[in-house]
Amino acid sequence: MALPVDSAAKIQCNTAEAPARIWRVESAGRLEVFLQECMPDASRESIRRALAAGACRVDGEVRRLGFRLTTGAAVVLDEGFRLTEVRPEAIALEVLYQDDELVAVNKPAGMLAHPTSRERMGTVANALRGMGFLSAHILHRLDRDTSGVLLAAKSLPRHSPLAKLFGERKVEKRYLAVVAGPVGWEETAVNLPIGRDPNRRPPWDVSLDGAPSQTRLRVLERGEAGVLLEAEPVTGRTNQIRIHLAALGMPICGDRAYGGRPAGRLMLHASTLLVPGKGMITAPAPSEFKTGFS
Repeated sequence: MALPVDSAAKIQCNTAEAPARIWRVESAGRLEVFLQECMPDASRESIRRALAAGACRVDGEVRRLGFRLTTGAAVVLDEGFRLTEVRPEAIALEVLYQDDELVAVNKPAGMLAHPTSRERMGTVANALRGMGFLSAHILHRLDRDTSGVLLAAKSLPRHSPLAKLFGERKVEKRYLAVVAGPVGWEETAVNLPIGRDPNRRPPWDVSLDGAPSQTRLRVLERGEAGVLLEAEPVTGRTNQIRIHLAALGMPICGDRAYGGRPAGRLMLHASTLLVPGKGMITAPAPSEFKTGFS
């Protein structure tokens, strides 16, 4: 697809007339994958933002996400566009599963999955690179305050069909959630659309014109600490489990954004993923999910 990283570094240069990052394409392929291979420390999201902003030209023409490169084309990325780097960092994460394609780690609560413009270090992506997974890309989302199973492909997207499984909702997910209660049922399903509300932060909530969303819920245990639930998000909307439980009048403990009872952390844990062809991957429940239940 692209030049090897060391060769790309030799060809990359700045011109006096218009400072830029410049490469020559050696084999055909998608523009965003080429840029990722030439700049392995840049985050995928920042490369996508650069393309969306028109900061990349191919043979003098602005090109965007999905453009197909041809051999010999000159690719120029404006030097003025800032990319978010994902630098390796010595952070040990518990590896739950790995094979030639996939690595699954147990993300602690309080850790971001990816760097942002404000927080460039201390994320799962930094940790994965520090653990030797230099080309890993995270396949799905977990909020900063949610712990549990997080999966990454070991190679770029074109080398792995795993990302497609998430896009087609073929990966089954199970979460543990603690609510204050009372809970008057043993099992239920919530079908409420979720959309953006510009008047609240975070801007996601139940909205009549939002996207269809479904969460299945089951009581696991009841006790002095509250009610321990298993939650299965059938769809994958932002903050879906948190929003649906708040809509039932039982927000997750520790969820300040949606009115949850105070707790030491957000009591939401991604406990299990069932990945076709890989089997079930489980993250042990943190100690706070085990105490206070009868």
